[in-house]
Amino acid sequence: MSFIAFLLYLFFTFLRPVELFAQWLIPYRPMLVLWLFAFSTALIQVFRQKRVAARPLHYWLLFSLTLAIVFSMLFSGWAGGALPAASDFSASALLFVLISFNLVTIERLRSACYVILLSMTILSLAGINAYHTGYMAEELVLQQRKDDDVIGELAEKPAIPALDDSGIYMWRVRGVGFFNDPNDFAQAIVMTMPMLWWFYRRGRWVRNFLMIGLPGMVLGYAVFLTNSRGALLGMASLLFFGVRSVLGTTRTAILMAVMGSGAMLANMTGGRGFSSQEESASGRIDAWYEGFMMLKSSPLFGVGYGNFTEHHYLTAHNSFVLCFAELGMFGYTIWIALLVLAYKAVNLVAQNAPDGSLERDAGLLLRSSFIGYITCAWFLSRTYQPILYALMALCSAALFCAQQHPAVSADSVLKKRMPWFLSTMTMVTLSMTAVYMFIFMHNLKH
Repeated sequence: MSFIAFLLYLFFTFLRPVELFAQWLIPYRPMLVLWLFAFSTALIQVFRQKRVAARPLHYWLLFSLTLAIVFSMLFSGWAGGALPAASDFSASALLFVLISFNLVTIERLRSACYVILLSMTILSLAGINAYHTGYMAEELVLQQRKDDDVIGELAEKPAIPALDDSGIYMWRVRGVGFFNDPNDFAQAIVMTMPMLWWFYRRGRWVRNFLMIGLPGMVLGYAVFLTNSRGALLGMASLLFFGVRSVLGTTRTAILMAVMGSGAMLANMTGGRGFSSQEESASGRIDAWYEGFMMLKSSPLFGVGYGNFTEHHYLTAHNSFVLCFAELGMFGYTIWIALLVLAYKAVNLVAQNAPDGSLERDAGLLLRSSFIGYITCAWFLSRTYQPILYALMALCSAALFCAQQHPAVSADSVLKKRMPWFLSTMTMVTLSMTAVYMFIFMHNLKH
């Protein structure tokens, strides 16, 4: 019952059926009721079985990140916003905890991935249908001018977005809830796509086409309809790391260049370019510079959780910049540590789990999901979004499950202590240097 309640909560978290089909239920807080039941029953199981799919370090880092959010508000001069900010972030932190309580076997981890896949496929089909038929287009398709200014209520809106041939507007498929932004929706799809390979069976071509090919085309077309440039780069990263071992780095780079050109010809970005000189991209890099200025003004605790737009008219459009600008070096170091632990976990499993095992599959697939998601996060302000913390919990669970495999000995590298502090400090330095280099190269062209 506990695990079924968890899967149901996970399904509702991604699909958001209450917001889509039963908005009259929202005042009754059905998601909160379901979460309380799933969490309380999972907590009972934890006390009975005394195992969780995360290290104590994960929980300490989540607690420390919550403290960083509180401190960021206190030191920004708005003490009254500290508790609401911590409460807002708690949804993400507690989702990590709930997942770690439940995914203590590889079968459970795979089931959770199946539920996420099902949710995102249904939502993608609903968005595609809205775009082509107009059904629920108000909820699932965003009307946007090519200059990125969203049209207000008074703007004339065709009943069927796909039939608009004016060339003035860009129609972007999206979800609801925290997928209300097309970029968020596309990023979640990019994270989900590698999970399709759970269904792969060698030599079963018809089955593979039905279980991987068709859903993959649905998810890929939904990404196309989001017109998300960040998602396009995220998919490119999946391709690069997925086929590089087969084709080699050079041929993979050539293939990516050809496919990138095809995507541009197909107008996958809605007519928007990738150059830093393009108006929208240029504005984002300017926002990155402003993020450094905010860090300079408050280096330890930042300008405050959610306060980036109080200091600049645009959000950061970069999860890394948003973090160090709002939470300072204290919060940024903790956040990077969580990312480092997630990547190290799945990379360790991908390289060292027994060949042919489900655990090794989990490491390989979730490593791709993580790389795709973080690539998108470089261009989106999604530092605190629940999906990121769900993904990090899945990565942690993959390592825990691999450690339980019968073929893994007590002295296996999978069970040895995983160094993280030095890697964290290295990634803090490299990520901030990378942002600064983007800004530097952009300014050279002006």
